Amino acid sequence: MIHASQLETARLVVRPFVQADAPLLVALFADPEVHRFVDDGQALAPDVAALWVERSAANLERFGYGTGAVVERAGGEVIGWAGFARPGDGTEELIYGLRRASWGRGLGKELLAGLVAFAAERGISPVRATVDPANSVSVHLLRQAGFALAEPRYRGDAQADLYLHGG
Repeated sequence: MIHASQLETARLVVRPFVQADAPLLVALFADPEVHRFVDDGQALAPDVAALWVERSAANLERFGYGTGAVVERAGGEVIGWAGFARPGDGTEELIYGLRRASWGRGLGKELLAGLVAFAAERGISPVRATVDPANSVSVHLLRQAGFALAEPRYRGDAQADLYLHGG
C-alpha cells in the first residue's frame, strides 16, 4: 500500500524522517561499507544529517513525497533511507541504502520494487537513479528491477552512471 507520505512493502515501511532520525543516519553512515558509494563516500556529519531531515520534510510538504527512513516492520528499527531526492538541477533521483546487517536478505530488491511502484502511481517517468559503476550490488538490483544504463560517466563523473526506468 502506498500513501502520500509513506511507502509500505511486505517487510518494510518508508516513513517521513523526524528530527530524531538525524543521529540514526549518522550511525548508519558511520559504517564505511554503507557510505562507500554514497555522495562523496564520506561519513555523514551530524549537521548534514539534520539538514537532510529538514530538506526531506520541506520536499514532503512541497511535493507530497521525498526521502524517508526505512523501518523494518518486524522490529520497528530504522535500517536505512529511501525515496526521491532532488539534487538541485530540477531532476528527481531514486535513492536508497540499508545498514550492512540488513544486506543479503532481499530487502533491497523489495524496497526498490516498492519505490518503482510508488513512482508509477505518481506518474514519475522516467525514474532516474545514479550509481557508482563499482557498486555491483546496486547495479544488479537496478537492472533486475528493469532499469537500463542511459548514460555512463553521467555528467563526466567516472563514479556515476545514470540508469532509467520507464519513459
